[in-house]
Amino acid sequence: DASAAGDDVVIELGSSMGGQTMMQEGYAESRSLSVRDIEKSVTELAGVFQKLGEMVSLQQEQIERIDSNMDETLHHVDQGHNQLIKYYQTMTGNRALMAKIFLVLIISMVFFIIFGT
Repeated sequence: DASAAGDDVVIELGSSMGGQTMMQEGYAESRSLSVRDIEKSVTELAGVFQKLGEMVSLQQEQIERIDSNMDETLHHVDQGHNQLIKYYQTMTGNRALMAKIFLVLIISMVFFIIFGT
């Protein structure tokens, strides 16, 4: 404001400086709140990743057990297959023996019927 009595110019800086200071304080407070929100989000995210890591660890143990059970099952199936093959071979060998015994019995019966009377 210029006064009429003198040619002195007076500039009032108090109100604009106070406004800038308040704006800077508000901006700083806003940034501080944003940083706290980000920190809270990062903490929550760390907790989620920790839980995810635990779940993956538990599933790894289950996968290893499933793999072990599959190997054991495959071994048992192979053993069962081998036993079935042995049984089949035994039965095939017994069939030939049964056929021979049956043939001997028939020949014996024919012999006794013809020469026994």
